[in-house]
Amino acid sequence: MSKQKKIKPQKQTKTSIVDAIYKKTDHLLKDIHSVSDLFFAEMFQALERGETIEIRGFGTFSVQFRKGRKGMRNPKTGELVDTAPHSVVVFRPGKILSAAVRPITEQEEPDAKK
Repeated sequence: MSKQKKIKPQKQTKTSIVDAIYKKTDHLLKDIHSVSDLFFAEMFQALERGETIEIRGFGTFSVQFRKGRKGMRNPKTGELVDTAPHSVVVFRPGKILSAAVRPITEQEEPDAKK
């Protein structure tokens, strides 16, 4: 059996997405940054208020409450610890996004830089 090298997937950042939008439009880069900052700030505030954010075709962000648990073990030390009740953000992908990524079977090796 040949040993296959695991390929680390490429990462998109907010800056790289803003740059891609800038290249496809004739808007100023600072305006695109401002709009993206406002967009994420509004999402952040809505989730802080406990609201659900639905972006059709992409997915739904919502806040879910997790009950505290007692008697959990710290895997590193083996010490018993309790977790406090808290909320977490949950993302459920939409049908269009799910259908778009379903055919991906494994990460392809990125093209060699020239």
